[in-house]
Amino acid sequence: MKATCFFLALLFALMLQAQDKHLEKFPSNPEPGKCYVKHTTPDEFEIKTFRILEVPAYKVIEVIPAEYKVVQDEVVVKPASKKYKFVPATFTTVVDTFWIEEPYNKQYPAKAIFADDFVEVEVKAKSGKWVAGENPDCPSIDPNDCRIFHYREDPAVMRSIPVKKLVVPAKSSTKQVGGKFKLVERQVIATPAHTLETLIPEVKEVVERRVLVKDETTREIEVPATYTTVEKRIVTKQGGMAAWKEVPCTLPKNAIILPINYELGSARITAKSKSILDKHILPKLKEDKNTVVEIGSHTDSRGSKTSNQDLSELLSKSVAEYLNQKGIETSRMIAVGYGESRPLNECEDGADCSESEHAKNRRTEFKFF
Repeated sequence: MKATCFFLALLFALMLQAQDKHLEKFPSNPEPGKCYVKHTTPDEFEIKTFRILEVPAYKVIEVIPAEYKVVQDEVVVKPASKKYKFVPATFTTVVDTFWIEEPYNKQYPAKAIFADDFVEVEVKAKSGKWVAGENPDCPSIDPNDCRIFHYREDPAVMRSIPVKKLVVPAKSSTKQVGGKFKLVERQVIATPAHTLETLIPEVKEVVERRVLVKDETTREIEVPATYTTVEKRIVTKQGGMAAWKEVPCTLPKNAIILPINYELGSARITAKSKSILDKHILPKLKEDKNTVVEIGSHTDSRGSKTSNQDLSELLSKSVAEYLNQKGIETSRMIAVGYGESRPLNECEDGADCSESEHAKNRRTEFKFF
């Protein structure tokens, strides 16, 4: 079975090669008086739009940050204290008297003074006695019953005696005499030493701090699905094979040379080159619907001629396919690859040229007719 498949594939390749060789020699069904050019036919596409689920619907957990409020607190950074200041004593000068020889009190006595006088002295005191008598009228025969008694008093006997009467009593007077003294200056305390107490107030500092009001929480957020629109190019007509196409027998000599660049190691044109085509080529083709453009790509001489020819055809084909996507019919485009056959300078095979000289030959030309 494998051998049969291999034989059929080999047979198909040989048929394609025979067809290519035939096209290289002659165009099919040529008409007299007409000119033809062999070009690479671009693929024809149909653009279909597809909606592709890019990201399915999902939930996002959103963190709701914690809420804080700012409060101010007073912090005692240094407590209250006391400061003491010593105030020395103050003095005043006084003068004192010091006796170096003390005085004494001298006595001056005075005698008593008398006067003559008399004093009556009782030399015999006053006395009295009872004296008995008889009552003549007494009827009793006893004489004792008839006696009567009466009291008789004798006055006192006085005598005058001369005496001295003290008129001025004796006395003594005193007088301070003698004594020596010295005046001495000395310091006495006017105000005693003491301390002054000063209150040093406390030192406070205002500290701002964030107080948690509401803790951090989460909530679920429904994120809808997202879709992307993709344009799919479906090949409606396979191109890529070299074919002969009728062209005017006189082609324009002048060509528009644009800096069309391609991705490294690929025939795909870059985004910058696409914008160049949009600006310089598309307007000309859309302005006049009868205009036909030849897209001719060239390579430098480095590498084999066969590979350079194939590469140039692919480059022109890529440009034609891009313009077709922009609405230009394939019948209005002739994609031609010239390989290294038409250099702009002397940099042919074997020539020693700089990179900048080789770069001049790598180009894509546009001829309108």
